[in-house]
Amino acid sequence: MRFTPLFLLFLLVSCRIFAGSDTIQARVAPAVPQSFLNLRITNDSISNDDILNEKIVDMVNVAERDRKVPTPYTTHQGGVLGGWFIRLLGYYWQAVDRKRYKFVGTNRNGLDMPGEKDQLTEHDINFNLIPHLDQYMNFVYRGRTEQTKRKQFKREKRADVTKPPYIPPTLSTAEIYALHCELTPPKKMRDSLNEAFYPALHGFNLDKHPNFYDLHPTVGMYGVFVLDCNHACHPEIHPYEWLWWLKLTPQEKANGNFNKTWLLGLFRESSNRFILWSQRPRVGTISIPFIIRTSEAGSYLKFSTLVPGRFRTDGIRLMKGIPKHTSRFDFSETTVSLQLATGRNFPLHLVNTTPEKTSALRWWISDLQTDPTGEWVWGYFNMVVSVGNGYTAKLESISAR
Repeated sequence: MRFTPLFLLFLLVSCRIFAGSDTIQARVAPAVPQSFLNLRITNDSISNDDILNEKIVDMVNVAERDRKVPTPYTTHQGGVLGGWFIRLLGYYWQAVDRKRYKFVGTNRNGLDMPGEKDQLTEHDINFNLIPHLDQYMNFVYRGRTEQTKRKQFKREKRADVTKPPYIPPTLSTAEIYALHCELTPPKKMRDSLNEAFYPALHGFNLDKHPNFYDLHPTVGMYGVFVLDCNHACHPEIHPYEWLWWLKLTPQEKANGNFNKTWLLGLFRESSNRFILWSQRPRVGTISIPFIIRTSEAGSYLKFSTLVPGRFRTDGIRLMKGIPKHTSRFDFSETTVSLQLATGRNFPLHLVNTTPEKTSALRWWISDLQTDPTGEWVWGYFNMVVSVGNGYTAKLESISAR
């Protein structure tokens, strides 16, 4: 998108128009944090550095309305009575502590994809993520430690608990601490997801999908931390409900490009294995970082809904911690005035390619900061969404003079 001089004039005028409730005061920080400066590194450099990629993806913050699941166990197919009997035989998923967690890692080798037909109600799209950041390596180690306490694991008598992944991890052993992450996405959304978001159908995988073209992308997950006692109680994120990544296809990596494109999705687990754990509506928030050099007056954020799902307006009130004043995505273009340390304003332009009038999808800017000279401004673009089964979107941060 290229702005004309007339449109740039509109931006400057907009600073005065929105000088009231649409003016946001930036807090002055001593310096720009390195984490935000990383967002200005070229995409090809990020693509070649898994640790850097994971640090950037880890900057995204997510939450859901139900941060804790209501039961410690959930079972395989069979309904209430059948599920009870299957659990009695020792086949079930056990929540490590019933909480949902964020996890960031780099995929080991493509997706584990389903066959042509669902297995009963299962259509799992599975990542196997290798963590390279200490907190996530230790997260997997915690799960492996819990695994060793379970009778299903002890019955196997095959694993050597004196070796990884049953001892504290190091960066050199990170690959052994890969975490299995599973979700059955909504059946009615799979065709659309496969086209616009990520591989969701038999015969497709990451290397051919236009949002990846890579079998080993770095992604972020958010979901329940469980022990899969159908398989020796190994640790998993199951189901993952938030999923996000930084798009780093050849197009994004060309010509030293450092503009950032984020893909994000919120889902309801759609098999019948987690009925109490993943109830409608799914309501969650996501916060995506951005940084802009204020000399680049033509910079803007561009938002697009990819797969909308079915919005549920009744869910927003269930989400705690969102600001009192948020805005709908019912606009095509708007401008927010950011007040800098020097007293001048910077016009942050927002473009929305898919206006929605629903109150079940809202946005706001938070944690806005600037350096003492007003050269940079940075913060988070936040969104809250309430849906029945799923929702995906894209946010682009584009710098332009």
